[in-house]
Amino acid sequence: MLSDMEKTETIIQIQQLSKQYRLGQKVVFDTLRERLSHIYRKHPDHFSEQKVVQALKDFNLNINKGEVLGIIGFNGSGKSTLLKVISRITPPSTGEIRIRGSVSSLLDIGLGFHPDLTGRENIYLNGAILGMKRGEITTKFADIVAFSGIDEKFLDTPVKRYSSGMFVRLAFSIAAHLDSDLLLIDEVLAVGDFEFQKKCLDKIDDITSSKRTVLFVSHNLVAIERLCHRTIVINAGEKVFDGETSEAIEHFYNLHKRQTVPDNLLSPDIIRSGNGDVKFKKIQILDEDLNLKPEVSTGDNFTIKIDLDVQQKILNPRIAVYVKSNLGQTLFRLYNIDSPQCLGCIEKHASIYCSIKNIPLLPGNYYLNLWIADQFNTHDFVEHAYNLIIWKSARLSTLNTPESGYPGNVFVEHKWKMDTSSIQN
Repeated sequence: MLSDMEKTETIIQIQQLSKQYRLGQKVVFDTLRERLSHIYRKHPDHFSEQKVVQALKDFNLNINKGEVLGIIGFNGSGKSTLLKVISRITPPSTGEIRIRGSVSSLLDIGLGFHPDLTGRENIYLNGAILGMKRGEITTKFADIVAFSGIDEKFLDTPVKRYSSGMFVRLAFSIAAHLDSDLLLIDEVLAVGDFEFQKKCLDKIDDITSSKRTVLFVSHNLVAIERLCHRTIVINAGEKVFDGETSEAIEHFYNLHKRQTVPDNLLSPDIIRSGNGDVKFKKIQILDEDLNLKPEVSTGDNFTIKIDLDVQQKILNPRIAVYVKSNLGQTLFRLYNIDSPQCLGCIEKHASIYCSIKNIPLLPGNYYLNLWIADQFNTHDFVEHAYNLIIWKSARLSTLNTPESGYPGNVFVEHKWKMDTSSIQN
């Protein structure tokens, strides 16, 4: 009699899975090296209190054979932890996970590579770690190298001299040529150049057409939308949505909007990273007279005002505003280094102004990410600091354009004319 997993061709079945990490004393040992180092440690650390971080909580998920499942969420939400549990890198704290078939994974740049070995040697090493036999690697060696795009002359060079882009190209190429039933891909594709990313996405299409299963974690929602019919959203270790990708992206976008508090970017609910020497405190949209501007339309002039909370003096700050589509695409960046004005030194609480003329964005929903750094460190990065809604301007209303919407994100003013004088009879 067939089991439920066989009847439905379910390749992964996760039930009530939880994963906890303890900060401080190591109580659970996930690797042999950690166990041995603890045994031979003369003075093990002791902590009377231990903080527990709940990376995954009561997680349930079924994945069918041949599916490409997208996984999206904020940084630190538990996406990578889920893939590590599935790939058996780390065990779950509680719950059950059942997997039918072999698993290959691409979770981190250089994972399974030895820096002192050459590219050629690492192909065999990494392929063996992923479960390939030496003869199989030899048969596919030329295809692996060709797909990676790495020149033959670099194959006998130690990979510690490779760029991060070369690393990820070679790692993906090895994993993609392994005939495993399940391929796990984390955000590492963000490292490759545009051409290689396109190549990877096409390869994933080929993999899924052969009924292999892919779990794809990415902040690139365009790639998620292209590849995945089904997507889950993870927030604070819990699965908060499971369904069609378009609906999942909308749900994720709404989560972003809920965490946005532009009048108080110092709120503890704001998701941020950086050393905190300078933090974004507040962001406002002002008109040309520096009054609050409640609405922005295509072609408007306006100013972005950013208030800073300064804890440590920084010299020649680098400040950027990233304008993103609701799919997470960076449409353009406003960067103070590109402006002739130098901001000098920031020693106390200050306000920064960035003026924009003729905003070219078409009507729709966008958001702003904020970043500040000096030459050496990122001080603060706030994702989705402001929801920017662009309204239809009177100028666009006069155009002969369907009300249903415009293709793309940008409107460029243009004129057309016809010259018939050069047409020969």
